[in-house]
Amino acid sequence: MNLKYGIAAYQQNGDLTIVTRIMEDADETDFLGNPTRRYRFVEGNDISIDLAHPHQYIAYRIRAIREKAVKHAWYVRGPIRWAYDELNRQLSILHIDMGVSIPFEPVDWEKHIYKYDINPELLEWLRKSDDEITRSYHELGTVANYRLYRGVLSLIEPTEVAARCEEARIRSEVMIDMEAALKHVLQYVDVARSDQEIVKYVNQSLMTRYYDAQAKRNGLRRLRKGGADRMVQPNFMTPLGTVLGSEVAEETVWQRVGGRQADFLRKLAEAAEKDMVAGEMGKYGLTKDSCYVMTGERAKEISGLSYDAARRRLTRIRKKFTPRVH
Repeated sequence: MNLKYGIAAYQQNGDLTIVTRIMEDADETDFLGNPTRRYRFVEGNDISIDLAHPHQYIAYRIRAIREKAVKHAWYVRGPIRWAYDELNRQLSILHIDMGVSIPFEPVDWEKHIYKYDINPELLEWLRKSDDEITRSYHELGTVANYRLYRGVLSLIEPTEVAARCEEARIRSEVMIDMEAALKHVLQYVDVARSDQEIVKYVNQSLMTRYYDAQAKRNGLRRLRKGGADRMVQPNFMTPLGTVLGSEVAEETVWQRVGGRQADFLRKLAEAAEKDMVAGEMGKYGLTKDSCYVMTGERAKEISGLSYDAARRRLTRIRKKFTPRVH
C-alpha cells in the first residue's frame, strides 16, 4: 500500500484504509519471525528490521509497544514466581532423571535445570500426560518431589488463566489507544515529506499521544515544570481551593470577597464540587504542586461570561489571597 496516498485519502475524505491496514499488520504480522530482525549492538535494546512497505514500520512500532505493555502482566504471576522455578526443577527431574520426553525446547539452562516457557501448550501437555508423569514419579522418583510437583501445578494453572486474561485485556487496551492515537497523528502528516520522514514523525508522535492516553487511563496528568514534562498523579483540594488555586480558610475568603465577586466565586466552587464528584477534571489545570486548579476556560463555561471577562474576574479574586512581595 502506498503510504502517502493512504494518508492523503484519510486527510481529505476520512478514508480509513491506511489506518485499518496499519492496525491489521500490527496485530497479525509475525515480526519476530522476520530473519532481518536483529540487535544493532551486542548489548542494548536497539533493534533493526527490514520491511517491505513503509507503513509496516509504523505497524512494527505499535506491535513492539503492545508486547512491551503485555510484559507488565507478570505482576499477576509475581506472588508465586517461586512456583515457576520449582515447576522447572520438577520438569528437569522428569526429563533428566526419569527419562520422560518433554516435547518442548527449554529457553534456558542453568545448573542442571532446564527453564521452559510455562505457556498454555505446555500446561495442556502436562494434563494429557498426567498418567505417565504420575507413574514415573511412583516408579523412579520420590513422594516428596511428586507432592511438590502437584502443589506448584495447582498454583500455576489458575494463575496462568488470570495472567492470560490480563494479557488479553492489555493487548485490547493498547490497540484501542493506538488506533485513536494513529487517527489523530495522521491528520497532521505532511505528505510532501519522504516516506522515511513520515514514518519517523508518525512513530514519534504516536508515542507521545499513546502515553498521554495511558496516563489518562491511570489518572495521571502531564505537568510542565522547569522546562521539562513529567507525568504526575493529580491531588484534590477543596472546591473553593480548586477555584482559588490554593487552600484558604473559608471564613477568610468571605471576609475578603463580596458582592458580584462572591456570587461568581460561589458559582464556580459549586460547579467544581460537582466536577470532582463526577470525575470530570479534564478541563482543569494543575498547580506547581500537582493539584487541580480551575482554568479560565472552565470559569467561562460555568459563568456564562466571555473568556477574557471570566479570566480577569477570577484573577482579581485570586490576587486577594496572594502574599505580597515587599
